[in-house]
Amino acid sequence: MKKLCMCLLLVLALSVNALALEVPTSTVVQNLNGSQQLIKTYVLSPDADPQGLIEEPFEQEGYLYTFADIVKEENLLSDTLYRRETVTVETGSNDLSKILEQLEASVDYDDGTYKGTLTLDHTSIRTEASGYETRSSTVTATKTIGPVDRNDMSYVPATTVKNGITLSLSGVDWQVTGTDLVGDALAPASYQAVATYSGKSYYKAATGYVTTADYVGKISRDGVESVTYKVMYLGTEGGKLEPGNSDVRDSLISRAAGKAIPVLPYVLAGLALLALVVLAVMLVRSRREVQALRDEDGEAPEEHDGNEEDESE
Repeated sequence: MKKLCMCLLLVLALSVNALALEVPTSTVVQNLNGSQQLIKTYVLSPDADPQGLIEEPFEQEGYLYTFADIVKEENLLSDTLYRRETVTVETGSNDLSKILEQLEASVDYDDGTYKGTLTLDHTSIRTEASGYETRSSTVTATKTIGPVDRNDMSYVPATTVKNGITLSLSGVDWQVTGTDLVGDALAPASYQAVATYSGKSYYKAATGYVTTADYVGKISRDGVESVTYKVMYLGTEGGKLEPGNSDVRDSLISRAAGKAIPVLPYVLAGLALLALVVLAVMLVRSRREVQALRDEDGEAPEEHDGNEEDESE
């Protein structure tokens, strides 16, 4: 229990001093038109609370310094980068004119920090098939055979080859190419066959296309990188600290409330409440342990005084 109390007190002490740990980047002492001044300069993050920079009255080299004013100056940040972003679009064709219809000429870039406009780099456009499927097409061929002496199918081959594909006979048209006089009538003397062949050709066809393209350009950011605070104290020659001087700081901080939001009282109040809760829990647990010991022994343990006399005497 004692160790726990010491830890809680240490946490409270560290919390009180946490805001006073900032180290000034420079300290200047000057006498301007008869006014003794001490100026401390700090560089903090934009979200830091400057209230903890204000010190209580202090003595230095024969002067008593008290807080007078705090000046805030934002340090702006400007940075520019070259950015390349890749986009992907799906198209039903690899026709460049149709692909360009789906690509914006420029896009806005904003990642929460950097902003800018990126333009399409036409040399970066790359199109590939997203998948393939097997398709077929009909191949036909016509072959003239003759002249032959008769219209006999034995003269007509059953297959033929075109572009490496074997085609099967699908039809024949017989034509008379010559006649002879037989008696008083003309009779066919020669023929030619016009044979038609057909077959299937199989090939791989793309089911769709994927196009990737790059957008390039400069992006920049503008904002507050840090904040410089100059805390000025006025010095009184020969002044001495008195016990009540701590109230001076409180009143000065109140006047500077427009420049700093007070959060320390809330932090201390929260820590104090936490300490009370922990102490209450430890006290309840301690009482339960004592009660458990009494239940095990069947009677309350006797309390012994340091000067207790022996019962036998």
